[in-house]
Amino acid sequence: MALRAFNDLNKRQQLAILAGVPSAVALLLIILIYRALGVLGPDQQDRIPSFMLRNLPGNIWSTITDTEAQIATQQAEIDKGPAIQKEMEGLEADIKAARERLPLESEKIDMRLLIEKLARDIPSDIGNVQVNSVRIIEEAPASASRSGTGDETQKVTYLTELTGDLNGIIKYIDVIEKNPRFMTVNSIQIRPGSVTLDAEKKLFLTPHTVRLSLSTFVYNPQTGKGR
Repeated sequence: MALRAFNDLNKRQQLAILAGVPSAVALLLIILIYRALGVLGPDQQDRIPSFMLRNLPGNIWSTITDTEAQIATQQAEIDKGPAIQKEMEGLEADIKAARERLPLESEKIDMRLLIEKLARDIPSDIGNVQVNSVRIIEEAPASASRSGTGDETQKVTYLTELTGDLNGIIKYIDVIEKNPRFMTVNSIQIRPGSVTLDAEKKLFLTPHTVRLSLSTFVYNPQTGKGR
């Protein structure tokens, strides 16, 4: 039917149809390709001539590029993981070491015994020290965090009275401050010994009397805090 109608046309009309149909199809293909290029966006690998490139908002290549950039950013953060983990492990070690220096609340009596033991451990060839008494003075606990989390710390003062010679007293203060358990000397009061005669009428110096104020902080670990 269509062929008969085409044959009924004159020569000029037939040529117009034969020339117009392919042109229309070609134009339609160009339009479709042009729209597709706009949707795809610029080829990142430069496989398409520049005159054919179109860059519409939200095109596929832009989406791919943005996604790749986001992936690269996330990968960079992931790559930092081992370094961050190592740093956290170092901080945890420092925190653990700091906690080991501070005695627990239940070790307040043990600290008093330690103060006495450190005096007994001073070698006699260095000096002589004898602890006569240790009195514990406790202060109100102070929360490490006002938000109600963390460990509660409490300052504890040990008023220590001792006697000894000068070398022994100096050595004793030195071992107190260098002891692995944290202690600090707040104040020192010294009453010098007196010069007297022994049974053989020889002069000798009686021991000095010293009152020390030693302080530390005890803490009570809170349970259920992810330790």
